[in-house]
Amino acid sequence: MEKLERFSSYRYGEGRTGIDQMVEFTCPSDVVEQVSEFLRTNVRTIDIPTTSRVNVAHGGYGQYTRYDVTQHDYAGGGPGEGEGWGYIEVLEIKNSPDGRWGIVINECMSHKGGVFTELETVENARAAFTKFWSSHRTEEEFPKLSGFKRRVVCGELTPWFYAIGDEQLIGDYAFPDGLQDDTVYRFGRQFVVFDYDGVPAVKTCMGTRFVKRKRDYHSYDEQQYRLVYWDDGSVWDENNDHGGSPRPIEEGEMWIAEAVQQFRQLLAGKSAEFTINFTDGNKFVGKLVRANRRVPCAEGDYFLVVRLKGTKKPLEGWVNDFKPTKDAPDIVQYVIQRYAKSGQEVEHVEVKECKTEKSGKKWSGVFFHPPH
Repeated sequence: MEKLERFSSYRYGEGRTGIDQMVEFTCPSDVVEQVSEFLRTNVRTIDIPTTSRVNVAHGGYGQYTRYDVTQHDYAGGGPGEGEGWGYIEVLEIKNSPDGRWGIVINECMSHKGGVFTELETVENARAAFTKFWSSHRTEEEFPKLSGFKRRVVCGELTPWFYAIGDEQLIGDYAFPDGLQDDTVYRFGRQFVVFDYDGVPAVKTCMGTRFVKRKRDYHSYDEQQYRLVYWDDGSVWDENNDHGGSPRPIEEGEMWIAEAVQQFRQLLAGKSAEFTINFTDGNKFVGKLVRANRRVPCAEGDYFLVVRLKGTKKPLEGWVNDFKPTKDAPDIVQYVIQRYAKSGQEVEHVEVKECKTEKSGKKWSGVFFHPPH
């Protein structure tokens, strides 16, 4: 009876043997890590096959997984006239390993990739599916629902519950298959990655693929470029480089790497204050305090009166489309540097009127695009 009681409450786990064979096991919840370590240090191979493939139906095709998955609901369509397609499904993963949550609504669309939402119960998930299976706004609707736990964006990465064979799980994802070595974009290295609006985020590289394509109709003229996969499911396409090339985090920027996850809009100059809510009800409120608060630094148009050294009559007029940068963080520095290029020295700048850009930068920020 003592042995039976010992295993009446258990958890699924995964581990690798001494020669890196992937195996599944169940054991008491409090010894999962010890069992994994024992396998790694004491077991060479286990002959019982433990990573069989299950095919989960997706319309006219299927997707394999090594887990015991029940698909409770499914809807999908496409490709249509614009070649777009998508599907949404309710999954129950009955042997989810290492504490991962096993009740999810999984979505995938051709134009933005995959995302899954964890819910408390199968009933919660099926109710959400029934109400919103045809909605294009699930990112707004699902967090409001009863039983909502969290939402994970996968993009081009495979969610953990569709891992097959001996693919390793890293966080919420199955490690991508077929990735290649790269001298810069190495697995596990952190980068500052800019989006189309120039807002930075700190992301961890999952790996790189090299892709070749024809530049034009001549088969001999090929272009090679990278696809870099990030830990949040997004992909940087070197051939479609709208946001600028990602750059590695420098050692002195590690504090920014931690902070940017909570207030990257402030670090980009999109805001001048932020609030972090802690689980115990406390709040951390951060606010930018500039050394010279009276000098405007927000993006916009400025009507100025400028007095140059050696001149009697001041100049006046509009400076349009000013945007704070690392070298010119405010409108005064911008004007001083502009006249310095022609050898003139500015004695005084007066701001008569300003029209700031509502969605523009509020200050220069701390992350900058690398020079082109």
